[in-house]
Amino acid sequence: MRHTLPKAALCLLAALASLASCDNKRDTNGDLGGMWQLTEWRDQRDSLVATNKQQIYYSFQLELMKIQRIGDGTYYLALFTHTQDSLIVLSIYNRPDEELVSLEDMREYGIPQDGRFHIDALSESHLVLSGQEGTLAFRKY
Repeated sequence: MRHTLPKAALCLLAALASLASCDNKRDTNGDLGGMWQLTEWRDQRDSLVATNKQQIYYSFQLELMKIQRIGDGTYYLALFTHTQDSLIVLSIYNRPDEELVSLEDMREYGIPQDGRFHIDALSESHLVLSGQEGTLAFRKY
């Protein structure tokens, strides 16, 4: 189910993006910050779903998450929150169309239907997330 992005939400996203360039705003993402390339995705039965050949990337900066597959021209911006052991994906918007996208529509990118990941491992070069769709392993790009 897709909805047109309200102008107020578009303004909020633009304001958040402009904050990303401000020197006085601190990124509190620690090792999570930056771009991550999916290297392996396994479902709940430990069967291989995808490898890095699918070219799926997650990027984190401030409270924004970018989700993309290299080569298809579409990417998504999401608001997210995280703690030491969890990552929660909130509202997701399709770019360049500015439409709100349901979490269910993002399953092909490994996003769980409830938007919740457990952070199984996180270092400056390795990230492992687990959720309803299985386990996703990433390398820092």
